[in-house]
Amino acid sequence: MKRTLLILILLSVCCTSIKAQVADEGIIPSWTEDMKQAFSQEGRKNWKPEFTARAYTGFITGGYAFTGGVRIDGKRTFGLMVWPGSTFIDAAPANVYSLSGGLFMRRYFHLSKKDIVAFYLDTAVGAGYVYRIDGGYPRNPDTGETTETIGYRKGEVLFAASLQPGIRFRFWKNLHLFLGPTYSTNTVGFHIGIGL
Repeated sequence: MKRTLLILILLSVCCTSIKAQVADEGIIPSWTEDMKQAFSQEGRKNWKPEFTARAYTGFITGGYAFTGGVRIDGKRTFGLMVWPGSTFIDAAPANVYSLSGGLFMRRYFHLSKKDIVAFYLDTAVGAGYVYRIDGGYPRNPDTGETTETIGYRKGEVLFAASLQPGIRFRFWKNLHLFLGPTYSTNTVGFHIGIGL
């Protein structure tokens, strides 16, 4: 519930900043018109590949995330995200290793005309797979069963979603450094990465 509330608050703040930007520019952009332009024959000539690698950490989780996609205009990138990670269950103790993947979208909110500094919002939705569990509750030597579970099973498929807002600093062409908080189905934490 706390994660959902944090995500809703964050989305509200982002929407408020977008409305303020639109009011300052004196225009009302049409999302469908922007998309039509980006996917038109002329717009597709401006598409460029964009790749990122990042590390993330949270209260009980950590890992890496990699994206590969197409920057369709100066404001949006669509692609795929893969994020291997581990979750530490202190009570067991156990480490749960998973591999997640899904569709990814990044939206930029530029702070200058030269596009050097920008806010961004990364969203990803997909599925995760638990491929390894190290440790866990001790087993009963007679039955081989445990009396408690850690909440994960090897081979389990999980829903995976991530929301990562932040700030991006571009250094040369599309080489950039970015950082910000991470809100996902398995953690609340922080991420930092590099893209090109």
